[in-house]
Amino acid sequence: MDLTEPVLLTPEGLEKLKRDLEVALQRRVEAGERLKEAFQPGDIEDNPEYEQAKEEVGMLDSRIYELQEMIGRAQIIRDTHSSVVGPGSTIEVVDHDGESETYHLVGAVESDPSARRLDGRWWARRRATR
Repeated sequence: MDLTEPVLLTPEGLEKLKRDLEVALQRRVEAGERLKEAFQPGDIEDNPEYEQAKEEVGMLDSRIYELQEMIGRAQIIRDTHSSVVGPGSTIEVVDHDGESETYHLVGAVESDPSARRLDGRWWARRRATR
């Protein structure tokens, strides 16, 4: 994740990240409680419950940081109706057989080719090199 660039998101994508953050924060509280319960003074080297809880806390802390960073740098993209293709555009691609498919250009975070949602910056770079 490039921490200098804005994170392009649809309004729906931003709301999803906020929901994901809420879930991660709640899971972090629960994991912290498990960590406290698993901690036994003395021999923590041979305590798999403690190690598992510690690992989960670390993973959740990383995810929370990542979500907070993305939300903090969010730049909302809206549907655009312009002759310039970029994030927010809907495009129709026609193959050699005349079959067409419609794609929505979004930010990298929301990109999902199986749902026909492509990274708009990738698309713009791809078109510029042709």
